Amino acid sequence: MNLAIDIGNTSIKKAKFLDYSMSSAQKIKYSKSKLNEIKFFFSKDLQKFSNISICSVVPEVNIYLKKTFANKKNFYFIQKKPLKSFVHHSVNLQQLGMDRLINVLSVNHLFPKKEDFIIIDLGTATTLDIVKKNKYFGGVILPGLTTSYSNLVNLASGIKKIKLENSNKVFGKNTKDALLCGFNTGYQTMIEGYIKIIKDKFNSNFKVIFTGGYASNVFNNKNQYLYKEDLTLLGISLYHQMFKQ
Repeated sequence: MNLAIDIGNTSIKKAKFLDYSMSSAQKIKYSKSKLNEIKFFFSKDLQKFSNISICSVVPEVNIYLKKTFANKKNFYFIQKKPLKSFVHHSVNLQQLGMDRLINVLSVNHLFPKKEDFIIIDLGTATTLDIVKKNKYFGGVILPGLTTSYSNLVNLASGIKKIKLENSNKVFGKNTKDALLCGFNTGYQTMIEGYIKIIKDKFNSNFKVIFTGGYASNVFNNKNQYLYKEDLTLLGISLYHQMFKQ
């Protein structure tokens, strides 16, 4: 039995897998100032699993884990080099986030007969990644849903923190409702507008796949889109199967 770990900027997820079968994911939120939370989250797993595959986009976490578990031989960080064939030659591979590259591996596995995708990950940042003929072709990075909201509250003294919740209103008649309109309808409109721009530019009917912590709240009820909650974890397990590291 093996373990896949996805380390993002504000949360960590893990799931055990055997061949192409994967369990439900476990998740914690953490702060970069409390890296010991990561250690406690999966330190016991080092005794249970023969292989632990890690996809991380946080360099300081990588350094911390390598120092903390320096004597352990059953965990490793996945590398970009074996995945070079999944990236178009015009893309700067060194500046491409590992999680975005792993997501390309996932969609190519899930939909082997489809060549063109837009992968939209709603996490700390919102990313739109273009896959053309099964290769990563480029993408867009936007502030994440809660990231942009938190910055607004911090910078605008007249706006107070509220509980974020779903809303289908187009406009509000008070500050709270107006914020919820922007958080829901506004953000959806922005992303759907970008999807249309990409489709028009390439004149291609891209298959659109959403993933990430906030995707289920924002777009899971949209029938024209697909939603895959643990796309990155699936990619990590696929990486292990393909390259057996």
